Amino acid sequence: MFKRKTVTNTIKDLIIWDSFREGNSKALQLIYEDNYSPLFYYALKFTSDRNLIKDLIQELFVELINSGKKLSRTDNVRIYLLKALRNKILFQLAQKSKRQSRFPDAVEFNLLDSIEAQLIKKEIDEDIQTRITSAVKKLSPRQQEIIYLRFYRDVSYTEIADLFDVKIQTVRNLLTRAIAQLKEDLGKVNKQMILFLLNLRNPGYFKC
Repeated sequence: MFKRKTVTNTIKDLIIWDSFREGNSKALQLIYEDNYSPLFYYALKFTSDRNLIKDLIQELFVELINSGKKLSRTDNVRIYLLKALRNKILFQLAQKSKRQSRFPDAVEFNLLDSIEAQLIKKEIDEDIQTRITSAVKKLSPRQQEIIYLRFYRDVSYTEIADLFDVKIQTVRNLLTRAIAQLKEDLGKVNKQMILFLLNLRNPGYFKC
């Protein structure tokens, strides 16, 4: 879903994006086809309203086409689009919360479905499933999103910081606190099992 950034990909993104900004329809088609599914499934982490997601993606591309040369250059098209769509989703959900007299910043991020799929697949004990689910729910939406991006989609710290408009150290701090909280809540569960369930590639995060 999220491709690892390489020098080749960076150069490719620069060329394709600049071509799109110049009005090349083939570049537009390539960008759309290459990014639609990642955009759609990332958006599903924020809302289950598929029609809303489709509308927002369409709106995003219409705005991009209309902007043309006014668009800023980028060497990472995927992150550029994810950031733009993420901002649209957060705005829409905040507006919906206001209409429903809820706190406008009460936007959730659903990491649980990614974890629960693995729990079911591996037929994990129901008591452990409950504890893991409870522990994940204690994390803030942003911490859940960082875990998803970093460990499930292999997005770099730099890219996450760009996506969130924060410093790289802020991302590292949020992730460190999230892992520490999971370690505390799940301390008695086998740590190797936790690593597997969360897809963590760096077991050092759970060192005592």
